[in-house]
Amino acid sequence: MTAIRAAKRKNTAKDLAKKLGIHERTVRRYIALRRNDYESEAESRRKTAYNLHFKDGLKWREVAEKMNTTEHAVKALAKRYKQIDQENRG
Repeated sequence: MTAIRAAKRKNTAKDLAKKLGIHERTVRRYIALRRNDYESEAESRRKTAYNLHFKDGLKWREVAEKMNTTEHAVKALAKRYKQIDQENRG
């Protein structure tokens, strides 16, 4: 069973489980995204980071600010895009 309304949440499964008095795994089962939705979103994030830096010419810091994450994270996303997504297409 997956989430009725899939959305990112700010609380961890551990915190919600403790608050509700249920097992952490139960919370994860109810709020999880479907695997294909997760993979699609991850690919989109990788592509966005790659394109903003290499195609649009933004600095890593600017890409990080635009994507609301850290410089290290966007560098890793772009690297994985080159390794995973471009190899699969080529």
